[in-house]
Amino acid sequence: MGRGYARHSRVQHRADDYGMPLLRRAVDAAPLPADGEPFRVADLGAAAGTNSLDPMRLVVEGIRGRTGEATPVTVVHTDIPANDFNTMFATVMGSPGSYAREPQVFAFAEARSFYEPLFPPAELHLAWSAIAVHWLSRVPGPVPGHIFSTRATGEVRRAFEEQARTDWESFLTHRARELCPGGQLVVLGGAAADDGSSGAEALMDTADAVLADLVRQGLITPDEHANMTIPTWNWSREEFLAPLRAGPVADVLRLEEHDLVVLPDIHLEELRRTGDVQGFAERVTGFFRAAFQPSLLSALDTPPGRDGAAAGPGDRADEVAEAFAAAMRARIAADPEAVETHWHVVPLRITRV
Repeated sequence: MGRGYARHSRVQHRADDYGMPLLRRAVDAAPLPADGEPFRVADLGAAAGTNSLDPMRLVVEGIRGRTGEATPVTVVHTDIPANDFNTMFATVMGSPGSYAREPQVFAFAEARSFYEPLFPPAELHLAWSAIAVHWLSRVPGPVPGHIFSTRATGEVRRAFEEQARTDWESFLTHRARELCPGGQLVVLGGAAADDGSSGAEALMDTADAVLADLVRQGLITPDEHANMTIPTWNWSREEFLAPLRAGPVADVLRLEEHDLVVLPDIHLEELRRTGDVQGFAERVTGFFRAAFQPSLLSALDTPPGRDGAAAGPGDRADEVAEAFAAAMRARIAADPEAVETHWHVVPLRITRV
């Protein structure tokens, strides 16, 4: 995630609201450890940790309600090695009222993709993942003429679908091994409607148009723009459910609850209340940059310096980032309704049988 993710992740936090009832029921259903052993929780895809605070507090309070303070609780926040774990620990350990301040609660981190093994067999009593499994382990290739995978067609679209299918099955296979019998898994998956649309196409079209403007201005090259790809795929509900209904993991993972939720556009709702167009443009741009800008800027080549030596890539990336932000804000402010966004989410509660 980009700088400022903690400040610009209100959309993701709102999505968490739809998973909290499932998480509460998962805490009630999860097996309890033997006397003196800790209740072990995994937070899969923690990012900056901001949106982990409420779910992990719910878990701690739920276990305290069942066992009292005698049962230790360990929480392991996981994310890819490039994640900003310094910010995550500052958030988790330093936020007033954080779950990690409770007695007999211990917070850890692991820098590894959740598409890989993360824990020993039967280690976990509960695992939670919110708005993370739509990120792919790898990009199968650029999307011709666009930055967003739902705009892909033909063989490129099928390649994204296959990568997403492989990743989702890997995620489930590893969790099936890592959860103890009766262990609970709650996932909020970035999803799509039955027609394959994510609800964010208008926002992505606007961002792609801004990047095309930067090409015309000479700030990025056509090849760099062509290679800019957001490495995500949004499954439909039925695609999320398919491996849980048939296949190897269906024998060990039981689907307890599922739904498809269309999120409100909280930024547009705020604009309609306040009339603050510039504030709206700033918030939407901040959200986009925090979530997606690092992926896009990774396609930049390092330009030669004035003396022929390689220039620092950070200088140019910062220049492109600032130009993108200014142009994005201007486009959004000129037509706020054109970027109305309604993300789709599939909440799932799953038991390790």
